[in-house]
Amino acid sequence: MERTKRRSDPDIGHGPTEPTPRPPALVRGGPQVILVDAPFTLNELQALRLRGSLREMLPGAYVSAVHPDNSATRARVAAAVAGEQLLSGRALCKCTAAWIYGCAPMPRELDIVVPRYHRPCAPTSKMILRLSEGTLDEDQICTVGGIAVTSPLRTAMDIAFNSELRESLPVLAAINASARLRCGYPEMLAQISAQVRRPGRRRALGAITRLMGQGLPAAA
Repeated sequence: MERTKRRSDPDIGHGPTEPTPRPPALVRGGPQVILVDAPFTLNELQALRLRGSLREMLPGAYVSAVHPDNSATRARVAAAVAGEQLLSGRALCKCTAAWIYGCAPMPRELDIVVPRYHRPCAPTSKMILRLSEGTLDEDQICTVGGIAVTSPLRTAMDIAFNSELRESLPVLAAINASARLRCGYPEMLAQISAQVRRPGRRRALGAITRLMGQGLPAAA
């Protein structure tokens, strides 16, 4: 194919001499991701967002509004939130990958696929990180904004096999509708048909055959 002293709310209880927080300078090669309390509080970040200086890309994760809301920016923001959990050999996957491709709503949890058994992530003050074990062939990984993300077809398969229909149908429809992803229903159907022993195959087949038989609105 992309932490410091707490401050108080700048809009509450301060006189005119209180400095207004400014968004950080841009970082060459990609957006600087600002997380809550690093260094601004949630109230300060929300104030900057309302002024049009920042854009909230993920819950509690912001970038300068000058950066486009595109796949590369989303991937870099997700990687910043994932932090040390996104090691080499791992990749953002499932609905997180679909969101990066512009085919799913903003996720409330981050999905990461890992090649072998892992311990559950410790609780954090940021988003919940869900790690799932799975094999990753080279052709199933794309680099988006310098970040490893499952390919559109691998993403579609993970969602079709593992997600409930109400969640999977609009996302699969959006992937199919995206010309740049080059991952239509025929490719999805062929891939599902080839995975005879994979759990969830009946559900995945049902989702794709239903979508091929009727048009559904893509995910927002």
